[in-house]
Order: sequence, then structure tokens, then C-alpha cells
Amino acid sequence: MPRFRVAAITFVILVILTGILGPQSFFVVDQTKVALVTRFGEPKRAILEPGLYAKTPFVDTVTYYERRLALFDAAPDALLTADKKRLIIDVYAIGRITDPLRFRETVQDTQRAVTRSTDIIASDLRQEIALDQQSEIIRLNREAIMNRVRDVSRPKVQDFGVEIVDVRISRADFPNEIATSIYARMEAERKRIADAERSEGDKRDLEIRAGVDRQATIIRAEAERDANLLRGEGEADAIAIFASALEQDPEFYAFQRSLEAYQKFLTQNATVVLPADTDLFKFLQSPGLSTMNGATDSTDGGRFASDSEGFAVTEAARALLAADLGTDPQAPFLVGFEAVDWPDSSLGCPKEGESYAEVVVPGYRIVLEHEGAQYEFHSTQKGEQLLRCDA
Repeated sequence: MPRFRVAAITFVILVILTGILGPQSFFVVDQTKVALVTRFGEPKRAILEPGLYAKTPFVDTVTYYERRLALFDAAPDALLTADKKRLIIDVYAIGRITDPLRFRETVQDTQRAVTRSTDIIASDLRQEIALDQQSEIIRLNREAIMNRVRDVSRPKVQDFGVEIVDVRISRADFPNEIATSIYARMEAERKRIADAERSEGDKRDLEIRAGVDRQATIIRAEAERDANLLRGEGEADAIAIFASALEQDPEFYAFQRSLEAYQKFLTQNATVVLPADTDLFKFLQSPGLSTMNGATDSTDGGRFASDSEGFAVTEAARALLAADLGTDPQAPFLVGFEAVDWPDSSLGCPKEGESYAEVVVPGYRIVLEHEGAQYEFHSTQKGEQLLRCDA
């Protein structure tokens, strides 16, 4: 029984001591931190892994440092290249604390670590930039330069308990005093390239257009050639047809062609003077067309169909008959034409119950034929009156 009481009392005392001294005896390091345990200000041990750790109460002190990546940003600086040209370069590095004990012994705090590290990186960068041409830094070698600076700076910064993970150049620009002229040259160069491209495009455009125009000319020439061939073949066929028609009835063919000529030049109020023996005139003074019922007088002072008035009256009679019959004006055929002096104003076609002035009226008797039937018309000399007298 006394032993049980001693154990219980001991347990209670331990619980009380743990409750009082627990926060002073244990500490926790999480995944984002590293810790340094110091005793009376003197570093004792570094803790790099997360977990629960013990320390001496009231004697040991724990200092925590960030183990996540941190940014080491250097101020922009004007650096001289191998070709003695200046560039404004802005560089930054990414690193983290890997040895809190060495970190405490060398730089003591984060701000001083950033300052010392950026100074080292900027110095190494200046040396690397001095080995490269300005154009190479801007266009080609930036990645290689950053890798070399990282590799050179890493062991130097590692003396501070800091590991450099990467180095990057965020900006590489020309100094303000020469930037304007450089940009102007760059713009002029781009303009030159653009003008060259436009010129090449214009040249290609002209070549294409010239080719298309040449092809169009060839196509038009070939089409004109084929059209002329077809036209010539058509004219040859037409001539052959006309020749065949001429062989079948030469007199009718000549008469038809003469009528077409009359239609062309014997217009209204036209006067035509032709020799009496012309071939064109013979159809206007043909005995079959200029006489009727045995009348053969051909010396009537130009009152036969040889004058334009007689022809005009004949065409008017043909048009009137065609209108009455409802046919083509060229369908009625002239079979008789005679110059007549009518004894009165009835023109030989008196109407029952009407009286007429007894006065001689020069005129024409015209006989037309259509589909076997003949139709007779009487008219004055100038065609002021035109009467159908076949009824």
C-alpha cells in the first residue's frame, strides 16, 4: 500500500511538472521552417526536418527561419559588354536557407543575406556580361549567361547557408540616352525589310498579271481565229446555197436581189436617176410589170414604176393588202403595173349613188397576187388616194 501511494504521488508530480515545464521543454518545426537551437546565445544545433523536438527549459532558445524559396532581387545596373556597349540589366535569383547554423554565424538575418547574395550575383553577372557582345546578350546567349552566373555564384552564396536555385535576367535594355537612336535604327531596319517584302509582292503581282494577260490574249486570238473559220465556213455555205438557188431560177434570184436593193435606196421622197439600160432598172420597166391588158406604152414621161412615186404607191398597195389579209407585207406579189389617166375623181372605182368631178387624174393601176388570187388597186400619181377595186 505504501508503494502504491509513492507511485501515485510520483505520477502526479510528473504530470504537474509536465504541465508547467512542457512548453519550455518541447517545440515543433513544421514543413515550411528550419530551426536553430541556441543556449545563452550560442548556437547548439540546427534542425532541418519537420517534427517534435525537445530542449532544455529556460536555457535553450529556438529561432525559426523560412525554408521556402525566396526572391533575391538586385537593383538594375548599367553593365559594359565585350564590344564596349552598355546595357541596363535587371537580375534576380531564387534561393532558400539550407544551413541555419551557418546562416546565423555569417549573415544573421534575412535582409543581410539578401543584400550580400545580390552583391555577389551582380558582381558575377558583370564579369559574364563583359565576355559577350551586346547583340549576343540580347538575342542568343541570355540563357547560357544566366546558367553560368548561377553556377559561379552558388558556392559563394552557400557560405551563408543559402542555396541558389536559379538566376534570371528579367530585363536587358539600352541606356535611355541611346535607346531612342537604337529604336529608330530598329524601326528603319524593319521598314527596309517591309519595303523589300512589298516590292517582292508587287513584282510577283506583276508577273501573275502579265501571265494572265498573255493567256487571255492567246485565248481571245484563238477564239477570234475559230470565229473567223466558222464565219468563213458559213459564208461559203451561204454562197453555195445562193449559187444553188441561182442555178435553179436565175431570173427569180435576180428579181429578189433587185427588190432588196430597191428597199434599201428607194425611201420616202427619194429621187433616183439611173441609165435606161441598167440591170437594176430593168425590173422597173419590165413589160410584164409596166403594161396591162396589152398596154405597151413606155414613153409616159417617167410615170411608170421606174419612178419613185410608182414604187412607193406599189409598196403602199402591198402593205394595205397585207393588212387586209393579215399576212406579211412582202407576201403579195406584183403581177401588173400600169400608168393610167383616170377620167374622173373616182379613179375608176365609182360607188353607186355618188357623183364625181369630171377631171383627168393621172395615176396607176396595180395588180397584186397572193396565194393564187389577184387584187387590183387604183391610185393617184403621188398616192394621195389608194383604192382597192377588185371587189
